[in-house]
Formats: sequence, C-alpha cells, structure tokens
Amino acid sequence: MEIEYYQARSLVREQGGGKVVHLNPYQGCFHDCVYCDGKAENYHMHEDFGSRLKVKENAPELLEQYLRKKGYLPVNRKKTGTLMDLGIEPPKQPEKIIVGISGGVCDIYQPAEEQVGMARKMMQIVYDFGLPIELLTKNKLVLKDVDLLKKINENTHATVCMSIVFSRENEHLREIFEPRASTIAERFETLKILHDAGINTGIWMLPIMPWLSDSDENLESMVESAAEAGVQYILPGGMTLKPGRQKDYFMKVMKEHYPELAPKYAALYRNNSKWGEPDRAEIKLLKLNSWFPKVKRYCKGYGVALESW
Repeated sequence: MEIEYYQARSLVREQGGGKVVHLNPYQGCFHDCVYCDGKAENYHMHEDFGSRLKVKENAPELLEQYLRKKGYLPVNRKKTGTLMDLGIEPPKQPEKIIVGISGGVCDIYQPAEEQVGMARKMMQIVYDFGLPIELLTKNKLVLKDVDLLKKINENTHATVCMSIVFSRENEHLREIFEPRASTIAERFETLKILHDAGINTGIWMLPIMPWLSDSDENLESMVESAAEAGVQYILPGGMTLKPGRQKDYFMKVMKEHYPELAPKYAALYRNNSKWGEPDRAEIKLLKLNSWFPKVKRYCKGYGVALESW
C-alpha cells in the first residue's frame, strides 16, 4: 500500500442536526472490498483506491479546532490552554455529541493504521474532550487501542461495530469479496474480546448479497455467532451497486468467480439507479425473497437486538 500524506481542509461530516459527527482521515482503503461503494465516483476518491492511501496528516488538529469552535473544552487534560488551568470553573459544556471514527467508506483500522496510528491520535482527542465514540471496522487491528477504548467507555461511552456479511462457514466468500480484511473468525473473536472488556459492540450486516449471503444458513450462523460473542445489536442492510467504477468492478469479479450469477446481478441492477438501488420489478421477476424477516426471526431467537435504518 502506497501511503501519501497531505494537509486537508476538512475532516468532519455532521449528521442528525450535528448530534453525530463522522470523521474521515483517510482516502483509500487497502481492504479493497469488491462490493464497496467507496469506489463510486460520487465519493470523489482516486482510481487506485485499493493500493494508495492518502492520509490527512492534520486530522487531529482539524478535529480539535472543530470541537473548540463548538464550545467543547479538553476536560480530561492536565493542561487545557484555558482558564481551567488557573482553577477557574469551565463554562457549561454544550450537549455531548457522538464522534464516529468509522472512516466511512475508508476503514480507519485498515492495515496501514498500524504504521500511521491516526485512529488512536483522534481517539485520544475524543477522550480529552470527554465525548462518546463509535467505531466501525472489519479489522482486528482495533484491539491495539482497547486500553483507550476502555478509558473512553468508563468516562462516557464507547461502541465498536464490526462489518460482517459472511458466516464462518463461508470464509471462501470473504476471501473473494473482502480479500484483505480480517477473517470472519477473527472479527467475531475481536467482538468477544471487546465485550469482555465492557465495551458495547454491534454488527453491521451489510451488504447482504443476493444468492450469496442471504441464505437461511448464512444469516442464522452469523446471528448465532453474534450472540456467542455478546453482541448487543445487529444492523442489516441490502447491497447497492452504483453505475460506474463500483458496478463495473463488482460485475468483473462476479463474471470471474460466479459466471452463473452474473446475468442475475446484471438484471437486478439494470436500472442503473444513481443511488445503486436494485430494480423493484426485477426483484419480483427473479423471485427474490426478503432477507429481513429471516434476520428478525433469528435475532429474536438468539436474543440479539435488531436495529433498522
């Protein structure tokens, strides 16, 4: 993975009226998942998305500037650079926001994080400012920062979610569609370790892929493994294929590994929706059954909460 550092102008994306903010310190992702919509042109990523990582080296500074402008103070630092250092009570803080260091389409804990350490730098700032955190990854590398996650969780709240769409029995599918991410077994083990450390955990079960990961066996096995790992909730979702780079690459891989399914996917996404949504008419013609009732049934049976968008 080629790593390139640069000075960025922006870092934070607000959601829910500013109650949740998402940070994206990386552009590019070595995981290079076949279905990733981060390859789509609307994200304005470079074409060598899976082999070149652009690092916003000033991301920690941008995060601190953003929080201070919002009225937050580093309440968990010995030296704050404010009147608190003189023993003066700080002004009332704004309502706490949730900081999502998920990376969005670029996994914050992709392998380069071990060298760059950007996640930990930003997590330290989140802790300093006394704010809760949410993480989303598909890499066991998150465990290197479990000590800091525990501190944040004890101070406010920390949640770590894993993106998982295949069961342990379907590791061969992971090797095709998520070639550089942690194995399925490693991800469930990571969730168990985090749970045992007192950290809240969840699974983003998306994208659920027609004819590949939507079977009863795959879905039930994932929910069962989630329950065994102590996962609090599962958030499932379907697959989008946006016309352009994302769809072209996905179809290339399908023709190579599953040529019998490629025509079905071509038909299902023939509408070329700019949002990547499947064609509703084709769903009926292809007699695709909804996976949601299955996930709902298994979550209820294994005692795992089901979240929805």
